[in-house]
Amino acid sequence: MPPVPTVPSPTGAPGVDASGEPLWARLADGVRVRREPFGATVYVPRRDHFFALDKAFRSVVAAVQRDFRVVADADRARVRTLAAIGAVTTQPALPQRAFFGRSLVGEFDALPTPATPLVVNCFATARCPLRCRYCHADDLMVGYRKGDGDEDPRRVLRTAAGLSAMVAVVTGGEPLARPQQARRLIAGLAERKAVVIDTSGVGNFAGMVPTLRAHDVHVRVSLDSADRTVNDAVRPVSRREAPTGASAYTAALRTIRRAVGEGIPCSVQTVVHARNRDRDALYRLRDLLVDQQVTSWVLHVIVPAGKAAQKPAAALLCGDRVLTGLRELVRNTADDGVPLDIRVTSTHRRPNSTLLIGVDGALWVEREDGRGKTAVAGSRMFPWLRNRRLRRCLDAEGHASRYLNGTLDELPEPMGEVMPAERPAWVPDAAPSSIGALLGQLSCDERHLTARTGGVLS
Repeated sequence: MPPVPTVPSPTGAPGVDASGEPLWARLADGVRVRREPFGATVYVPRRDHFFALDKAFRSVVAAVQRDFRVVADADRARVRTLAAIGAVTTQPALPQRAFFGRSLVGEFDALPTPATPLVVNCFATARCPLRCRYCHADDLMVGYRKGDGDEDPRRVLRTAAGLSAMVAVVTGGEPLARPQQARRLIAGLAERKAVVIDTSGVGNFAGMVPTLRAHDVHVRVSLDSADRTVNDAVRPVSRREAPTGASAYTAALRTIRRAVGEGIPCSVQTVVHARNRDRDALYRLRDLLVDQQVTSWVLHVIVPAGKAAQKPAAALLCGDRVLTGLRELVRNTADDGVPLDIRVTSTHRRPNSTLLIGVDGALWVEREDGRGKTAVAGSRMFPWLRNRRLRRCLDAEGHASRYLNGTLDELPEPMGEVMPAERPAWVPDAAPSSIGALLGQLSCDERHLTARTGGVLS
C-alpha cells in the first residue's frame, strides 16, 4: 500500500477526530463498483462477496476513489462500515468483520435486483476427475469428456466479453484437469472482470499459483463434509483418473491449506444434501474451516438439475426443509462470534438463476422447471439478441438473491467478529532436493495423480 500523505490538520477540521488524527480512505485493492438504480453493487474479491449499497453509501464510495483522501466528518460512520466489509482501506487501519444475513448496506425496503447479471460461470474444460453424484453441469459435460477438440477458450471468452457481469467463475469440469486452458481463460477474463476459480483441488494446484497471483484470482474449493467417508461417497474420484482410494476430501484440504498459506484469497463451497444436512455435521465442517483459517463459506442447497435430476440421485434431494437449519447455523455463528462469512443459496427454488458458458462458447440457463438447460445464445450471436433472450430466460430476482444472500433474514446486527489478519506467504517445512524426493513423501494415490497431471500434486 502506498504511504498515506501527511497533511497537518487542526482539530475540528473535516475528517479529523477528537485526537486530531484524520481518517484517510480509498477503495480496497481489486474492489469493483457498479452503479445501479438503487445505489451500487460492490464486489469484494478477497471475500468473494457482493454487497448492495444504497445511494448514500454509493456517494461515499464515489468520493474515496482509488487514492487516499481525507474522510469528511459526515462520512466517517459509513466509511467504517465500508472498511468492515472490505470495500475500502483506511489509515489508521480499520478491521474487516464477518458479515451475516442479507448483503445490504444502507436503507432498503426489499432485496434489490441489479440491472444486469452479477456472475457468469465459464467452463475451462468438461473433463473432471470426480464423478459427483449431484453434478449440476453434468448434462453440459457428457459430450466433451472423451476429447478436447472442441474446447476452445476463445469461444468462451468471446461470449463472456458480451456480458456485463462483474465476476467470471472459471469452472467445469475441473480447471486443474486442463491447466493450460484454465490459464488462458483466466488471463482473458481478468482483462474485464474479477475472476474466481472453482476447484475440487484434485490436480496440480501448485502449478496454478503464479497465474492466480498474477490476476488476483479468488480460489473457491469444494468440500461437503468434515467426514472423509461422507464427502468421498458423494464426491468420488473416478477410477479412470486415479486408483481406488484417491480422496477428494484430502485434495480439498491440501488445496485450502496451500492457498491460505500462500496468501491467496480462498473460500469453501458446500452442497447441502441428504447425506450432510445433519446439524452436528454442518457445525463440525464449519469448525474445520475456521481451524483452516477460511473466512468465507457458501452453502448451496442441492438443485434437482444435471445429474441430481436423475433418479439415482433423487435420494440426495432435501428442498426447503433444510433452510430453517441453515438460517439457525448462520444466526448461531454470528452469536458465537465466529469470524466467518456465510452465504446460503436456494437456487432449487429458482433453477434458472445462474449463467453457464459451455466449452463451445454457448450460453446456458437451467429451465424454470429444472428439466434441463436452455441455450440462450451461441458465441457469435448479436449482443442485442443475446441480451433480449437472456432477460427472458434468466430469473433476475433469483440471480440477485443467490449472490446477495437473499435466502437469509436481515439481522439487526449484521457485523460480527473481526476477521483474522492475513497470513504471510507459504513456506514449505522442508524443501526436497529433487522431484523424486518429494514424490517419495506422497502416498500411492497422490503419486498416480501427479503423474497424470504432469506436476506435483498440491
